[in-house]
Amino acid sequence: MQLIRKLLIFGLLVGPILPSQAQQNSDHLGDQKLYFGAAYYPETWPEEQIDKDIERMKELNMNVMRMAEFSWSKMEPEEGRYDFEWLHKIIEKLHANGIDVILGTPSAAPPIWMWEKHPEIARTDDMGVKKIHGDRRSTSYTNETYRQKSAEIAERMAREFGNKPGVIGWQTDNEFGYSPDYSEETEKRWHEWLRKKYNSIENLNQLWATDLWSQTYNDFKQIPMPLSHIWHHPSLRFEWARFTNDMIVEFQDLQLAAIRKYSDLPITHDTMPGQRVDYEKLMEDVDYMSVNNYHSWEAYDRIVSNYDRMRGYKKGYYWLFETAPNNSGGGPEGRTWFLHQPDGSMRAALWMNYALGGQGAMYWLWRQQRAGQEMVHGAVISAWGKPAANYDDIKELGEELKKSSDFLMNNPVTPAKIAVIYSHESENGFRTENYVNDLGYYNEWTYRFFLPFQDAYLHRDVIAPSFDLDPYKIVFAPLLPYISDDLRSRMKEWVHQGGTLVLGPMSGYRTGHWTSFTEQALGDIEDWMGITVESRIPIGLEEQEESKEVLLEWNKELGFEPNQALLWSEALSTDKGKILASYKKGMHDGEPAIIENKVGKGKVVFLGTDPGRENLREMFLRYASEQDIEPLASGDKGVVVAPRGTKNQKGKVLVNIMNEQRSISLPKKETYTDILTGEKITGSLRLEPYEVKVLRK
Repeated sequence: MQLIRKLLIFGLLVGPILPSQAQQNSDHLGDQKLYFGAAYYPETWPEEQIDKDIERMKELNMNVMRMAEFSWSKMEPEEGRYDFEWLHKIIEKLHANGIDVILGTPSAAPPIWMWEKHPEIARTDDMGVKKIHGDRRSTSYTNETYRQKSAEIAERMAREFGNKPGVIGWQTDNEFGYSPDYSEETEKRWHEWLRKKYNSIENLNQLWATDLWSQTYNDFKQIPMPLSHIWHHPSLRFEWARFTNDMIVEFQDLQLAAIRKYSDLPITHDTMPGQRVDYEKLMEDVDYMSVNNYHSWEAYDRIVSNYDRMRGYKKGYYWLFETAPNNSGGGPEGRTWFLHQPDGSMRAALWMNYALGGQGAMYWLWRQQRAGQEMVHGAVISAWGKPAANYDDIKELGEELKKSSDFLMNNPVTPAKIAVIYSHESENGFRTENYVNDLGYYNEWTYRFFLPFQDAYLHRDVIAPSFDLDPYKIVFAPLLPYISDDLRSRMKEWVHQGGTLVLGPMSGYRTGHWTSFTEQALGDIEDWMGITVESRIPIGLEEQEESKEVLLEWNKELGFEPNQALLWSEALSTDKGKILASYKKGMHDGEPAIIENKVGKGKVVFLGTDPGRENLREMFLRYASEQDIEPLASGDKGVVVAPRGTKNQKGKVLVNIMNEQRSISLPKKETYTDILTGEKITGSLRLEPYEVKVLRK
């Protein structure tokens, strides 16, 4: 309700405020069942086509469609003249056939009349070029006219459909992108944003050390909006990313408030992996989580973390809003990518979502576009009306979900005791300053630091820096250059109470203004963790040839063979801590690289370098054992094992996400029945490529 209070203060809300579903403590949308469907654009097809589509949807056991997020010109063909009758008819037909609807607000693509009457809505790029009608995401988040118009259409939709049978939820806009605007209006907001944050220009100059390169400012109005072709001050660029994200949040906030005036249905936004958009801020006031995952079968392991991240927000069952049923494609050149090629691979990809806590999944899209952008994108039905090549796989998935619905909806994913921190500010920070050349945050975070938990079958959540640490016994914070004062304080207290904090590599070395600490390398963290960084040099992403390699020599009790250190090398020191690994060769030859230290009832493990995925796996198994956390399984890597259940009933969902057989062992005392086949399973089992098992204990 903090947002609503702010809006009331600024006079942006009129009329009744209805409670959101989140305030009603509901953990799911619609009925208590699994949902399965697609994005549906019937406005581009003849009306008689709808009945044929519905028959096929029912054949596939589909029970939800996502609609209207690109339909502004159809809903408001002229300014102030609304036409919702066509949408009412379609929703009523779908509802009569057991198919619910999630509605999207259409602010990603406004109609031509708005561009003609209000050209000021156009986004200006950093070369001074204004966007024009015909694309999506071409408008400015900061423009007051566009903010008002977007809130108006959201409010009108809520009045029309907020209590309509068959409508179960809302989505704001579509895939907010990090797309800064460089108009005069944005510049004014930018300067005001800086003024509120820094209070005085003298304070900003001092914190940014602007005497360097004669960058001292006399007034906030002199501070530029950073351009991509200028080597701007890192603090300026980092703050610009924060400002741009705040403008996106403000833009969405107006729509949330407009919808909630007339509807108490839950609202979300469809997020995307690896984004510069700060979802930690953007999703704070939505009611449920959703994600769009496009991925090829070769990279299914990269996607697991996104579902753990959705669950980490603690907003109940989340949704997969977009994924390709077969292949995806589009862009200005009409290229294709992300293909589910091997038999059963698409089915396994969707099951990954449901296994890890998803209530629903929707393909993009139902029927392939007959014209316009993204015609090359795969669909359930082709533009000429024929089923997709993998239609039987889609049908099989629908049947399996129907069988599993009651069990999965009555047995949510078991709470995790391990958390890995993912930070969108880190994404923007590493785009400001790599420190290690070509470091891409999302991929490096996933493959180096998240997947060791998946390899070890250790159940975990992915959380944002502002989230509560108390539910967890182990927290891992890799690639987290900026650690806020609040998080530093909470980490300290949590460790003192018995938590195991694994910190680094590349964590804690930047202030909130993206500057260096001047008294200690990591600021006050070094005081309470009892570990000091003496010096630091980069190494790189890849292993070096023998003449350049930097090796790690491990404490004998770990039993690890020497291996290459990667990313960077921090030479550490400690008075009381245990040295787990030291450097061999390089500038830090003989210096400690990884140190473990007891702090209060807990411990801190500081990684001065990347010790390697396999070694991290073994280390986390060791720390999990110390905290009485048992792995979900053992054996070959590459199987998603999701624990489900309550005190009364428990189970696991197994999904082989590899294109080869995998053998794993479950804890020996557990016996299960596979809901999909009726098979009894105890102990060890072998999974065929992309095989799925839904096990009830």
